[in-house]
Amino acid sequence: MRLRERVPKIGPTREVVAARTLDRVTPLLRTVGVTRVADITWLDRVGIPVFNAIVPRSHDLLSVYNGKGRTRDDARASAIMEAVERFAAWQPRTPDVVASCAELEAAGRPVLNPADHNLAPGHAYRPDRPISWATGFDLLGDEEVLVPLCLAGYYVDFHEPQPFSVSTSNGLASGNSLEEAICHALCEVIERDALTLADLVSNRLRHMVRDKLGDRVPPGVEERLEDRHPSVDLDTLPESAAWFAGRIVDAGLPLVVRDLTSSLGIATFAAVTHESVAETFSPGHSGYGTHPNAEVALVRALTELAQSRAVDIQGMREDITLPQEHNGEWAEHVSRGGSVDGSVWPWRESARPVRFGDVPDHPSDDVVADIDLMLGRLELDGLYRAVVVDRTPPGFPVHVVRVIVPGLESWAVDQSRLGRRAGACWEAALNEARGRGREARTA
Repeated sequence: MRLRERVPKIGPTREVVAARTLDRVTPLLRTVGVTRVADITWLDRVGIPVFNAIVPRSHDLLSVYNGKGRTRDDARASAIMEAVERFAAWQPRTPDVVASCAELEAAGRPVLNPADHNLAPGHAYRPDRPISWATGFDLLGDEEVLVPLCLAGYYVDFHEPQPFSVSTSNGLASGNSLEEAICHALCEVIERDALTLADLVSNRLRHMVRDKLGDRVPPGVEERLEDRHPSVDLDTLPESAAWFAGRIVDAGLPLVVRDLTSSLGIATFAAVTHESVAETFSPGHSGYGTHPNAEVALVRALTELAQSRAVDIQGMREDITLPQEHNGEWAEHVSRGGSVDGSVWPWRESARPVRFGDVPDHPSDDVVADIDLMLGRLELDGLYRAVVVDRTPPGFPVHVVRVIVPGLESWAVDQSRLGRRAGACWEAALNEARGRGREARTA
């Protein structure tokens, strides 16, 4: 697999305008199984464009795919492209190799060992049991790598026992070109990693300290844990992001934007709001965004927040349950919550919000430059593989890929397994909290 040396952008992220993307994908609707594309923007009063693509006979847990964007064309293209990427990911594929991981490693074949991936192993998996493998390309190692076939796509039902206990779509992305799809996929896996680390420290560790120590928590420790991922001063937002934030605030909704950027230094934001409407409507909604260009990342978070509200109001997605229901830990991130405590992270503002300009920002006019930056940051942080599996069906005018980065965390969305990065982040934050506690006691 060889990427082009340069892919100039038209607009903030893509190499062609949304209208051109729609020209390419609209003829695919019948093939993909899309029977309707619906504008659901004005189901909510916020008014940021949100669309659905409906696939009644999908081979997925879902039959409703969603898209959002700056314009109606952006949102329509986003919804259709999500349907296209899921269609491509569930297509049956002949294995390139059938063998056990132990066999392949003994033969010196480059493989992605399931034990190295941050998904919990399946109960029937053993390293000496033959499974199906697909060929991917490692962008960091510059070599072909075999990956478990079930991980190379997105399969709800699989023809053999899977090496993992859950199947996720993390790292599945589409684009007008191979490079564009890879860039979107890298942003997604980095976002899920940053969200996991932020949730562990600013949410769960903070609650653990409070629950364990109660009134004995040293002054300032809880706030410092929360504000390791601080809120962003909305008055400092750039013009385009400020417009989207303004739509949410003008709708009478409290908006908090949190900086979740991890040690990788790729801008990542959470945008959250809450509103009590009815028992069957989630009181809290959120959106997340990651991109080397911090403004792009923030706009993605704000538009995804708008999408989450409109989709919740519509009530058509099969994986969104009522607050009292439970549909598996792996789907907690899409379940309706029962209540929101607006006094804690991420719902409250920080005592000292950061300015938008303080967030790492790496704008460029080239998709490949964005890819190279993210790959370089992964390598600097000790992550040694970034494997791409091309899932593009023959003859499709757009591209679909699955990107797998062993070692990046995803627990916040799949509740599967925590890895080395999570452990190190937790330990560092806990040691800092202990140190702050000792300082407070001796002051």
